[in-house]
Amino acid sequence: MNAKIQFAMLIFVTVSSLAMVSPVAAVLTNIHEGDSVFIGEQGLVLASDVFYSSGGVSDDQLAYYSGSNPATGSPEYVLTPSKNSFYVAPSVFSSRLGQWYSYPNGSASGYASINVLQPSLDLRLWAYRSGGESFDITNGKIVKGEALDFRIDSNLYPIFQRAGVTSGDDGIYVKVRNQVGATLTALINCNGASVSIVNVHPTEQQYFLPSGTLTCVWDTGNSQYSAGSYTVWAECNVNGMKDNLGSIEGETITPALSSLKSTSTPTPTATTSTKSSTPTTTKTPTPTPTATSVVTPVATTSAPTPVETAVTPVQTEETRTSTTTATANPAELPQTSLPVMLIMMSVVFAAIMIFMASKKE
Repeated sequence: MNAKIQFAMLIFVTVSSLAMVSPVAAVLTNIHEGDSVFIGEQGLVLASDVFYSSGGVSDDQLAYYSGSNPATGSPEYVLTPSKNSFYVAPSVFSSRLGQWYSYPNGSASGYASINVLQPSLDLRLWAYRSGGESFDITNGKIVKGEALDFRIDSNLYPIFQRAGVTSGDDGIYVKVRNQVGATLTALINCNGASVSIVNVHPTEQQYFLPSGTLTCVWDTGNSQYSAGSYTVWAECNVNGMKDNLGSIEGETITPALSSLKSTSTPTPTATTSTKSSTPTTTKTPTPTPTATSVVTPVATTSAPTPVETAVTPVQTEETRTSTTTATANPAELPQTSLPVMLIMMSVVFAAIMIFMASKKE
């Protein structure tokens, strides 16, 4: 085979392998006029409609006003953002939350561009009752066989309302870690079906998994769950929030639920909860960590490091005497995919070997 053709094939294979593992461009970074952005987000792309444009004027500045009229007054702070890689830096925006305005040619316009918010994330555990007597059991005792659901309390939902966002885009992760250290990505519900608890896209401030309505997401009585201490938390690393802010409880990571000390199941309270459809800059109080005893996980993966709320260990109690073992069943052990880099290296290495072999011929 002609050496040039062989070399061309090698380049093609290499480029193809890179293309296979390259992430698809995320629309979660696309920001338009009036969108909410959160402290810690990076790589945002500011669309042209974020800036005032009229009579040939092309704006490239954003201004923050404190007390003065954004249509006529002088701004407290002005910046020229990178339109293709905008970072909502804590050092600049933490003390300047709220509405930012376009500032064309250094003139007040009153044109609202973006709304800057401090991320807030919390996780609550609910005991589900089909008869309508469901109740918040975050700080209560969990008995094996209990039907549970999770409620995400967060102001991050505007992220998932950005133009073009689909269910496959990154979201909030609810994590359940069992007694042998495996982290589950799905749970068995009361109908025996597997329910994913990752990449959740809340549509409002208080959101029940999996679709917004309180239901049974986790049947702790299922035979796949062994009794023991389970840790539950939520995290979010959309556009690098957690990476940039760190594991800040109530912002990027929810606190873990601490050991439950109740001696009996709490008295049910009304399930009605006030929901807010408007983003808020007020941080959700950091919940007290809670440990719960439940059962064995279904799907497992190693725990990531996205924006987390507080971890919530949950402890459940069996209704019968049983002995638990520290040995994990194969299904309980974390399952991780082959590292992307290893795949890339294998493909490239194979291509090089083919090239060398054909050259010898």
